[in-house]
Amino acid sequence: MYKQIAKSKIAEGKNISVDGHESELYKIHEKMDKIATDQEIEYIAFHGNPVNKYYATNILFKKKSKSLEKLFKNYLKNKDSVEVLRGCLRGISHMDYEIYTRVTFEKQIINQADWEKKWKDSMIINKKENTPEYLNGVDILNTETKWTNKEIDSLVCKLDEIILDNQESSKKLIDLICAYHLYENVKVPYYEKIAYFEKRYNSQYIKKYLNFCRYGIREKAIDF
Repeated sequence: MYKQIAKSKIAEGKNISVDGHESELYKIHEKMDKIATDQEIEYIAFHGNPVNKYYATNILFKKKSKSLEKLFKNYLKNKDSVEVLRGCLRGISHMDYEIYTRVTFEKQIINQADWEKKWKDSMIINKKENTPEYLNGVDILNTETKWTNKEIDSLVCKLDEIILDNQESSKKLIDLICAYHLYENVKVPYYEKIAYFEKRYNSQYIKKYLNFCRYGIREKAIDF
């Protein structure tokens, strides 16, 4: 499976192209998730080709691997990148950026899984488990995650510290930090570390977030 994935120069999301069909490459990565050991996946994440690194990192995140921070530091230092196709959109992305966005997106997954559980529980409590509504929905509503919101918040803070302690961190990553926390309406205790990058980069994201942290000024929300 490693060799099959390595043949591709482009990583693919679960659904691709205009019709949104499921990627065969993505299916192979799901098989690798089931067969390979955690040690093998971690080795691939550190030493594989870009496409294999992309998929191995996704697997490690789903497994709540303790090596995520070390892996993030490695990608940040080496500026690893990968070309990714999602739907009809294709572009090159840095692996550190991919990890950060994957981590923050997990909150949506957690909320969706929680909603689905409550819906199923409500249907069972009200004795509607044999109704067409329940039977048609139970197999579709199957979102799963091992993460909690508290764990994601903790991991985000750790990734933030890694990024902000590296003076060579890209403008894109700093913008991402600011946009995410402004979207969440959160004033992080280490926000003054962002001040260094405010001087280095001309960024509306940085300016708006620091105004929010320093003065409580909540400007128009930034898309995230």
